[in-house]
Amino acid sequence: MRAEIITTHVECDICRKSEDNGFAIAKMSVAVLEIGHFDEYGNFHRSYNGNIGIKRLDLCSTCATTALDRVVKSKSQMFTPDVYYSFKDVGEGEK
Repeated sequence: MRAEIITTHVECDICRKSEDNGFAIAKMSVAVLEIGHFDEYGNFHRSYNGNIGIKRLDLCSTCATTALDRVVKSKSQMFTPDVYYSFKDVGEGEK
C-alpha cells in the first residue's frame, strides 16, 4: 500500500488572503454578477446585460460578511479558466 501526502493551498477568491497566514477560509454561496471579460490582448470588454447567479466561493470571514450585503462581480479571461472576483460598488454598472 502506498501513502500519498497532499498539501492544499486555499485562499479567499476575492481578497486572496490565505489559510497559510492564519485566515479562516470557508466555502459560501454568494450572488455573482458577470460584468465582462478580458480579451487575448488584455483589453476589458464590459457586458451591460450580464447574468447574475449563485456560485460557491472560498471566502475569508471579512469577505463572507461583506458578501451578505453586496453583490460580487466577476471578470473572466479569454482562453483561460481564470476568473477575477471583487465587490460591486454602489451605482456601478449604471449608464
